Amino acid sequence: MLRLTDTKVVGYNNGNLCIIGEIYVDDISELPSPTGIDGYELVQSSVAYVIRSGKVCVMDSSGIWRDTDGNKISEV
Repeated sequence: MLRLTDTKVVGYNNGNLCIIGEIYVDDISELPSPTGIDGYELVQSSVAYVIRSGKVCVMDSSGIWRDTDGNKISEV
């Protein structure tokens, strides 16, 4: 389950609001791509809390999720 809990709108692109988002997911496999949430485009500095593993992930400027050590979590 993915839950978007907070957003900061930073722009508009192709019909989607560009946001810095704060999301919660149960598992790493649920991390969305930058355009994986309908109506939104996640941008750099979006944060995801992964409940099952306890990881905190941050989206980089390439749309890749990274853990707090900078390791690539998911390239979606």
